[in-house]
Amino acid sequence: MNHGIQAPSVASRCPRTVSTNDELDALKRELMKAEVRLAKARATAISAAIDIKVLNPRLKALMK
Repeated sequence: MNHGIQAPSVASRCPRTVSTNDELDALKRELMKAEVRLAKARATAISAAIDIKVLNPRLKALMK
């Protein structure tokens, strides 16, 4: 039963200021950019590994 007393929410105990929200937004954007760079780097590394697997046998065949 509710007697009109409510526990304060987390937001009311730790209000975010505009600058904190801006900082959070900036950090989120930077994190997303870093994730994109990581994904591109992984794709490049996988592509290079595939190239090596394809080119090695061709090189060995030509050297015979």
